[in-house]
This record gives sequence, C-alpha cells and structure tokens, in this order.
Amino acid sequence: MSDQSYAAETAKETIARLRAKRQQRNEVATEVSPRQQSENAGEVPIQAPKRASKQSSGVDTVERKNAIHATTQRLLQGELTQGQALKILRVEVLGLTQDEYANLVKVSRKTLSDVENDRGSFKTDILNRLFKPFGLKVGIVPSSTGVARPL
Repeated sequence: MSDQSYAAETAKETIARLRAKRQQRNEVATEVSPRQQSENAGEVPIQAPKRASKQSSGVDTVERKNAIHATTQRLLQGELTQGQALKILRVEVLGLTQDEYANLVKVSRKTLSDVENDRGSFKTDILNRLFKPFGLKVGIVPSSTGVARPL
C-alpha cells in the first residue's frame, strides 16, 4: 500500500485491514472443552480490561455503543481515569493492541502507553486524537451537580 493510500484510509478501513491480517495469522481458533465450559459456567466476568491479544476481537455495533456509553458514564462519575477509560475502550471495543491502535491514531506507542497509565500531561489535541475513534473528545464537564443546574 502506498503512503498516499494510507493517508486516505479511514479509521474503519484501517481497523478492518488490521483485523483481517490478524485473522489470517490466527486461522485456527482454540476450542473450550465441555469440562472447561461446565467449570466456568457459574463464574462472574471480571470488570477490569483484559489484555489485547492476537486472539481478541472487537464487538458488534450495539455492544460497541453500549460499552462506549458505560465507560463514558464511569469516567464522568469519577470511577475511571482518562487512561483507564481509553484502555477499556481500546481493548474491549476495538480489540486492538497498543501498537495497532497507536498506528491507527498516529501517535507513538509510548505516548499511548503513558496516557493509558496516567503518566504525564498531554495536550488536548493528542487526547482528542486518542479518543476520536470512539466519537469522544476532551471537554469541560461540571465537577458537581450544582454547577450544571440553570439559575
């Protein structure tokens, strides 16, 4: 692919291309044995973001919107930091590794890692670039409910 066609490639096309490459490398899916299924049947899923891997995949459109909404609400309520929210969205919504996501949004993997681990202070344009694939951007939000009420 030439440099010009990379520049014209949309986020959706990039995600589709990266997933297709990953799927080609991992044609053989691992199967869970009936014994493992019965052992895991009563377990409650863990809420912490899992690690993105070659085996992980994104979610469908409805699940994606619900995950974005739930994560945004947790962020606004102070349950998550920006970095934690970004990591949850990257892993659970898109199923991309840091390298893949950093290439998608055109930042270095170190910058992405620093933001996800809440290290450093970043300009608004960098944060907006990181959250753009989820339809989000940095803004001013009320820190208490009284500020948001009209007079």
